[in-house]
Amino acid sequence: MSGSADGTVPRLRRVVGRALVRSCARRPAVLPDDFPPTVSFTFDDFPASAVDAAGPILRDAGMAATWYAASGLLGQPSAVGEIASPDQVARLHADGHEIGDHTCRHLDARAVAAEDYGRDIDENRRVLADLLPGHAVRSFSYPFGGVTLGAKRAAMARAATCRSTMAGIARGSVDLALLPANPLYEDAAWLAAAQDVIGRLAARRGWAIFYTHDVTPTPSPWGCSPASFAALVAAIGRAGLRVATVGAVVDEIAPASA
Repeated sequence: MSGSADGTVPRLRRVVGRALVRSCARRPAVLPDDFPPTVSFTFDDFPASAVDAAGPILRDAGMAATWYAASGLLGQPSAVGEIASPDQVARLHADGHEIGDHTCRHLDARAVAAEDYGRDIDENRRVLADLLPGHAVRSFSYPFGGVTLGAKRAAMARAATCRSTMAGIARGSVDLALLPANPLYEDAAWLAAAQDVIGRLAARRGWAIFYTHDVTPTPSPWGCSPASFAALVAAIGRAGLRVATVGAVVDEIAPASA
C-alpha cells in the first residue's frame, strides 16, 4: 500500500486507532436525564504551583478536585514547574481532595507496551498506598492524553474511571474508561471555550470535566493563571453548577445494562 511519503498511512492508522479506542473495551454507564449539571476540576502531574494557587481558590469556594499524581515525578523539575512534593499530595488528601493515578513515570501509552503500562500503574498505586494509608485510588488519567486499546484495558482493570483529553460534556450513555475532559489553558481561545462549556452545561445538564497543570501568573502552555482559574470558579458559582470530584460523581452513576 502506498501513501507513506505524504503521511496518508500514519494518519489512517491514527484514525483507526482512535476509533478502536472509542468503540472497544468500554465501561458503559448512564447519566440519568435529571442528573444535576456538574463540574469536576482535575490536575495532571500537578506542580506545586497548582497546589499553592488553585488549592486556596477551591477551598474558599467549598470545592474539591481530583489530582492525578505521577509518583515518579514528585518533587522533580518539569516543563510545567516543580512537581508537587509528597507532603503536598498528602495535604491535599487530608483536605478532602481526591488523589488519582497518572502512572508512576508519566508514560505515554503510545510509546510503551501495554504490559509495561500496566506495571507502571501498579507501581504508582504502591507508592501512593504508602503515602496515603487507607486511601483507595479509583480514578486514572492518561498522561499526554495518549491512549491505545491495550493501555485502556490495562487502566480500566485497575481504576473505576479513566479520564481522557478528548473534549466534551458527558451526557446519557458514557464510557467510564474514556471520560471526556476539557483543557483549562491560558490561551484566550481555550479560556473562551471553557466558558462556553459552562454555558452549555447550565443549559442542558450533564457532567463537564476540566483539566490543567500549573497555575501561576506566567503559566506554561499547559497551565493557566490564578486569575483565570478563579474566574472560571466564579462563573460556575454564578451558573449554580455543583462541583464534585470524579470519584464522587461516578458513585452516583448507574452502570448501563448489558
